[in-house]
Amino acid sequence: MLWAGEDAALHTALVEALQSAEIPFFDKPPADDQLAPKVDVFRLEGGAHFGFEVSVLSSRFADAEVILEKLLDEEPVDMELPAEDESVPLAPEVNAGALSAATCAVWSGADHSQADFLRQALKENEIPVRIEKHAGDTTLYVPPEEETLAREIIREILEGAPPA
Repeated sequence: MLWAGEDAALHTALVEALQSAEIPFFDKPPADDQLAPKVDVFRLEGGAHFGFEVSVLSSRFADAEVILEKLLDEEPVDMELPAEDESVPLAPEVNAGALSAATCAVWSGADHSQADFLRQALKENEIPVRIEKHAGDTTLYVPPEEETLAREIIREILEGAPPA
């Protein structure tokens, strides 16, 4: 056996290098034993239990070992998946006309943090929200065509209830 392991990139590079050097090899997964099962049912013996095993003829072992050593000395192949774009998605544009049309009061109260949470929830559902503050009370306004949906969203949040 020349090499056994779980590194898919190294396995691929080794197999390709052996092929290009015209060195005959035998490539099999370690669990693919065609012999009778061993007494070690839990596979506690040393060696790879999954991954790859590459064997070569003893007459070509020295040549194959040189190829393997060269591959092991190289920098590892970057197999990392690219990170997803973590930028904050842009909020949909709300035109001034939509905000001026926000004339239906859907919530009013003195809790400014709750008002801000409700405003964010409505904006997340792409409902334009206009806020007015008077004497410590905050009122949220939405356009008339969004009033029913806005009231349902607010009800779900305040009552902790699923959609009706």
